[in-house]
This record gives sequence, C-alpha cells and structure tokens, in this order.
Amino acid sequence: MFGHYRRALLCFKHNPNSITAISTPFSILLRSFSTSSSDHKQQHSFTLNYLLNTFGFSPETASKLSTRIRLETSHDPDSILSLFKSHGFSDAQIRRIIQTYPYFLSYNARKTILPKLTFLLSKGASTSDLVRIVTKNPRILHFDLHNAITPRYDFIKKFMLSDDSTLRSIKSCPSIIFSNTPLLNIQFLLHNDVPESKVVMLLRYWACSLVANAPTFQDAVREVMELGFRPNKTLFLVALRAKLVRKSLWERKVEVYRKWGWSEEILLSTFLRNPWCMLVSEKKIEAMMEFFITHLGLDSLCFAKHPVLIALSLEKRVVPRASVLQFLLAKGLLKDVNWASAFIVTDKIFLQKFVVSYEKEADQLLKLYEEKRDVPREERC
Repeated sequence: MFGHYRRALLCFKHNPNSITAISTPFSILLRSFSTSSSDHKQQHSFTLNYLLNTFGFSPETASKLSTRIRLETSHDPDSILSLFKSHGFSDAQIRRIIQTYPYFLSYNARKTILPKLTFLLSKGASTSDLVRIVTKNPRILHFDLHNAITPRYDFIKKFMLSDDSTLRSIKSCPSIIFSNTPLLNIQFLLHNDVPESKVVMLLRYWACSLVANAPTFQDAVREVMELGFRPNKTLFLVALRAKLVRKSLWERKVEVYRKWGWSEEILLSTFLRNPWCMLVSEKKIEAMMEFFITHLGLDSLCFAKHPVLIALSLEKRVVPRASVLQFLLAKGLLKDVNWASAFIVTDKIFLQKFVVSYEKEADQLLKLYEEKRDVPREERC
C-alpha cells in the first residue's frame, strides 16, 4: 500500500495539475490523519474542561494534568468520584488524590478501585481508617489486590498477629502492603539475628523504615552493627532508624551540633549512648541548644552527657520546669540545681520536689508552671 502512495506522490510531483495524480486511498489516509487529530483535540478539550469544572483546578494545573490522561466520556471518572464520596472521602481529599494520580479517573471503579476498599473494610478498617490510608498513599489503589496487596498483608499479619495491629501499621505506612521491600528487609533482619519481637516493634512504630531501598537498608543494618549496637536491643532499632534518614538531612543535623561546639567525636559518643539525638529535627536541636545555652547559661555538652534531654518537649516540659527553678533560684530558696535531673524526672516527682515542698510559694509556683505549659508557642521563652 505504501508503495502505491509513493508512486502517487511521484506522479503528483511530475504532474501537479493532474487530479488523478493522488489516488483515492491516499486521500483517505489524509482524511484519517485529519480525523485522528481532530479526535485528539476533542478528547484533550473534554479532559481539560472536566478537570476545570469538576475539581476547580486552575487552568495551569488542569492543563498539566490533561497531558497525563485522556478522557473520552464522563462515565468512568464520574463513577470514580461517586465511589470515593460513598466511602467518606471529602471533595478536598479527592481533589488531592486526583491531582497526584489523575490516571485514576480512567479506571473502572467497580473492577479496580472498589475491591481494594472492600478488602480493607473486611479486615476491620473503619471509614476514617480507609480514608486515612488511601489519602496518605493513593498508590495502594494502583496495585493488584491478589498479586500484591493480599500477600503483603498476610505477611505483615504473621508478625502483628491480629488485623487490628496490622491495620495500625498500614495506617502509619500504607506502602508496606504493596511494596516488596518490607519482605526483603525483614528477611535480612531475621538473618542477622534481629528477633521477631524487634521486627514487630519496627512494624508498630517505624513501619516506613522497612520500605527503604533494600541495599540502603542492608548497609544501614551493617553500619549500626559495626558501631556496636546489639540487634536484640531497642537502641539498635533507634540507631537503624536514624541511619536511614537522608544523608543530606543527617549532615544538616551534624552541622547544627557543630555550630554549638560539638566535635565529631562528641557526636559519635553521644549517638552511641542515645541515637535519639539524630532523630529529632534540626529545628528542635537548634531550639533546645538556644534555650539551654543562651537562656539558662548551660554548656552545650550537657546534652552530650545526658542525650535524653534533646528528645524532651521544650514547650511542655523544659520551659515550665525552668521557670519554676529560676523562680526558686532568684528568691534564694534554691542554692543550686541539677538541671538535667530536674528535666528528666517525671512530672509527679518534679512537682513534689520543687512545687509542693515549698508550702508558702506552692500556689504561685504551680500557677507559674501551668501558665508556661499553656502559653502559645510564639509567646514562650
């Protein structure tokens, strides 16, 4: 056929005035190209208008999304929207899902989306659980129920034992039931003498650590072991979690500690005693250092000696207690204070020792303590 078109073009080239130079099949081909282009424009126009009118996306956002999906009719997308709404998703949540994964609008609602929602509900998920899981990671709706989601769920449940505990892990990290890396990473942990009880702890509190890239996860496990953390101890998991943060984030936290006078040796020894020091945010490290050093006049090495301090709540614990202690020192009622000990003890012990025991000032001290706990963050010391 294409030889026929080529001969026709040559004929037209040598005799452009000849009506018969271009044969009928070639004319049909040209018309088909024209029709295809027209259909394409109509589909793009329909998709663009649907995204604009249904979701209220800006023209720029709708235009960008329309390059990732083509809708011919409103049947499938309307069914998807109806299904989401009937399962408790708000308009704002649906909008966020579609903005991230617009191709969901081309799915068959009952064949592709509904079975996964029904599966989670059958395991005891509430409507709010369902919304939380899907909204947190909508990709769960993309994976096959029988080949990916169900076997992953069953694998996690072997450790968590109950549907309720399994769902808690999924709510914290939905990708554990469609990613293959948790299986690989858990097997690696067990192979390296990490007991099942610690695997359960990871699934319960830091499930997303288990979806890390397998080679990266394995390198982190080896590094933590080389540092001397024992795999049957909880601090092993804390150190592992800390080592799995992005390298750039780790370096930024190191820089904050350096800013306040810590050497690499001090940081390493502190990390070995309590790896929580590298799990708090840069902002938290900065705020704690600023308060302890600038406001209280303490040495930054106070944190190195007592690394648990860095994980305490500045607003709810440190500032209120510091206010009470500073009041007692200013009034001469307290000659000296072990700041670290005062911040670490429980509320009951602190109040008994530094509030209740000062009978005349007890009411004033308690009021000061409670006011500092309730002061809006921007007004705190």
